[in-house]
Amino acid sequence: MKILYCTNADIESSVALNLLLPAFARHEVCVAISPRIGPASGSASDPAPRRELRVAEQTLAIELLFPLIEKAGLPDDGRRFLTFGELERHRGIRVASLPNANSAEGLAFVRGFAPDLMLSVRYGSIFRAECIAVPALGVLNLHAGLLPTYRGVIAAFRALKNGDREIGCTLHYITDGSIDTGPVVGTHRIPVDPARSLLWHLLQLYPGAAALIGETLVRIGRGEASTGVAQVGGSYYSYPSEVDWQDFARRGWRIADPSDFAATWRRYLPT
Repeated sequence: MKILYCTNADIESSVALNLLLPAFARHEVCVAISPRIGPASGSASDPAPRRELRVAEQTLAIELLFPLIEKAGLPDDGRRFLTFGELERHRGIRVASLPNANSAEGLAFVRGFAPDLMLSVRYGSIFRAECIAVPALGVLNLHAGLLPTYRGVIAAFRALKNGDREIGCTLHYITDGSIDTGPVVGTHRIPVDPARSLLWHLLQLYPGAAALIGETLVRIGRGEASTGVAQVGGSYYSYPSEVDWQDFARRGWRIADPSDFAATWRRYLPT
């Protein structure tokens, strides 16, 4: 099966992709990367706490750590995580930039690869009808929140701020240009740990999510995939405002901790 894996240039996306590599082993995969999710840093809709999260997700790992690892020329020992560049070098997986899959250039790229299935994990733009129509087996999206309760962006932030005792992610089909509304294939949940940060909770979603995606790919390969279960109700949340972030902090939540970086970055280094 030919899979176009659309993702973002951040640490969560890289972790998710590494966890999915065993499931991708039987397939021809192309990785297409968007440069960011949401507004550009420094814009009026990007308050300081959101910029702090962006530094934790992108600047430190993608812009600083990953280039150093790639320059060091570390071997692929089959155990450590690989950067996006190393995936192409060591595993022969094509990695390409795809800022907007709906543009003329983006559609040409998608049609040129001719995927049987598209899989989106943290991709930075919304797929439109022309793009959705390309893969015969459809478009699957892993939403980092429990649907339909938490549609929209940074769903884990909303769940933690609301005092939920668990957070989760949802694998669902994208059938039109709406956001997080398609039929649900499955969910994965983890308990909330008040001692941990937002970034830690986000990263903890992906081991279970990778297992869910892997099981779904096996079923699709056997021709057993369901069309999913329709969503009913739910709420959509846009980007948190400055007031939302202040409320998040008042409730005792932190955006990222040094332990988050140490535990995650260690996985990219030789064992």
